[in-house]
Amino acid sequence: MVLVLFTGGTFSALANEGMQSALTDFDNDPLVSALLGPVMSFDLPGAITWRGVSQIALTLGLGSLLTMIRHTRTDEETGRSELIRAYVIGSYANLTAALILTGVGNLASGVLVALTIIGLGGAIGGSLLFGATMVTVGCFFAGMGALGAQFRESSSSARNIAVAALGVALLLMFLNNFSGGYTLLSWITPFAWQRITQPFAGNYGWNVLYCAVFAVVPTVIAYVLSTRRDLGGGVLMARPGLQAAVPHFSSPLALAWRLQKGNFIGWLAATILYITAFAAISPSLSSAGMSDWLSSLGGTNWADELGLGYVFIGVSIYLMALAVAIYAMSAVLRLKKEENEGRAELLLDKPVSRIQWMTSHLIVVAFCSAALLLAMGAVGGLGYGLAVGNVGGEFWTILVMSISKIPAVWCLLGITASLYGLLPRLTALGWIVWIAVVFLEVAWEGQLIDWSIMQFSPFSYVHYTVHVTAIQMLPLVGLLGLSAILIGLGLFGFRNRDVVTKA
Repeated sequence: MVLVLFTGGTFSALANEGMQSALTDFDNDPLVSALLGPVMSFDLPGAITWRGVSQIALTLGLGSLLTMIRHTRTDEETGRSELIRAYVIGSYANLTAALILTGVGNLASGVLVALTIIGLGGAIGGSLLFGATMVTVGCFFAGMGALGAQFRESSSSARNIAVAALGVALLLMFLNNFSGGYTLLSWITPFAWQRITQPFAGNYGWNVLYCAVFAVVPTVIAYVLSTRRDLGGGVLMARPGLQAAVPHFSSPLALAWRLQKGNFIGWLAATILYITAFAAISPSLSSAGMSDWLSSLGGTNWADELGLGYVFIGVSIYLMALAVAIYAMSAVLRLKKEENEGRAELLLDKPVSRIQWMTSHLIVVAFCSAALLLAMGAVGGLGYGLAVGNVGGEFWTILVMSISKIPAVWCLLGITASLYGLLPRLTALGWIVWIAVVFLEVAWEGQLIDWSIMQFSPFSYVHYTVHVTAIQMLPLVGLLGLSAILIGLGLFGFRNRDVVTKA
């Protein structure tokens, strides 16, 4: 509901020249159309459907899959499921209860979204259809969360599987939008289902049934698989460990890398796939025109200075850098998982200091997040250079464009580390900071705030509107210094607080 109000307020502020004129300008912009697809209805409800659907769907998707995993796989890890199963209940009871809880949450969200759009002047039929479409999106990812929980015996593996499905759905949405918005992909990815139901444009209500049936598929598979594994186990059995450790596996740093390696490899594959697709697409937009709003964003002629060929890949790298920040923050929280499950206590009981243990994980996360941005810049620069036939001239520009995001990502890493060390029960505040960064970006693009407020975001200093030659080094050094201070506070707090024990 808040996202609907925020998007509505943004477009109301942009529509001084008329809502239809502003949306027509966006619809004719090749960059905006490639990211968001064509506009379906040229009024405020249509603008909310067009611009807000990805944020609303992403919010419902993340909330649904994390809620499902929390009440299925995590409950199995902590023994709560075993306690419940000791009573006279069916084998499907836990899974069904979690699905009902998540489904009710999605239904409530859909109703609130529909009522909010009606309050903003949207037609009742279109508003209800859009809300129903969003409900099916959330329920699909609830099913994906339930499905991910069946494969591995750890909640982190289940989350990785579910988030990977979310990332694939997003990538398919971008490919669908770039191809015109109404391809076969719109029937496959939930992030484009509003294009087959078309609220406020055609109101194809019967297509919601297709979305509902598609959303039920992963849930049905999850029910089938849940009976083919042991409680606490997974369909894919864990591999047995080696009888003896390899010689280099002899330090906390080696253990940290072993624990973080699988997650990093998955993110690396996703990052390379993402930037390869967008690097290939970007040159085709270099000869097309841009809307007046986008080309003069922030009151500058940044698009002319940057060059149209760099605009699309610059925005793509910026968006992926925000995603890499999610990786860094979640990887730091592996420390909390190790502590909560008692493994940190076992290590710290040995000749391993607290600082050494925590620092090992932070070193791995810092280098892995930097490696993701380095790989994105290298692959993106190579792909873009090959597409335009000028690898030598384009490679280094795009590489620097990506590497420059490292200090901003490390700043959010430092915030998460400080919260873990000082206030471990409030580590969720780190995600609020990330959401605030995203909201600052959206509010600035919607001209609701000026650049002076936008500068509270660490990503503003390496923004996509700033050419790599114009990036100032002093703010980047300041961000690195702030990251070091935050990490130091986290280490100080962890050294002086109690460690969670299993006793």
